[in-house]
Amino acid sequence: MFRGRFEHAIDDKGRLSIPAKFRDALTNSFAPPLYLTVSLDTESLVAYPFDEWRVLEAKIEALPAFDPKAQRFRRAFYAPAQECPLDRSGRVLVPPTLRDYAGLERNVVLAGIGKRFEIWDRDRYQAMINEVMENPAAIAADMGELGL
Repeated sequence: MFRGRFEHAIDDKGRLSIPAKFRDALTNSFAPPLYLTVSLDTESLVAYPFDEWRVLEAKIEALPAFDPKAQRFRRAFYAPAQECPLDRSGRVLVPPTLRDYAGLERNVVLAGIGKRFEIWDRDRYQAMINEVMENPAAIAADMGELGL
């Protein structure tokens, strides 16, 4: 599982060092490589390990081929996805189109969210956290409605 929040810098070539704890999770619980794609609810990226990507891919492929909702989803989420292997130094090369989408220039946050993790521009991440934490009671109420 991916847990925790880590700040790293993305270099001029678009390489991003994956935190040691996340690399350990990839080695011990999941199989590399990573698949990166856009987050549909924020201007960030989502990183899926190979095993989790394959599960998601099977679900996407099972969607009706000509359903307009499924087609929109495939175009928005599935099409931008790219396989991004880790190099020997534990870095991943984030493709330029995905860097542009998420506004990744230098300072980034990698945030574990269970079986995947998100990659954010640091300032966007902090703004999102500030907004979310303005009303933590609402978050608790929402989770109660979902049965948590």
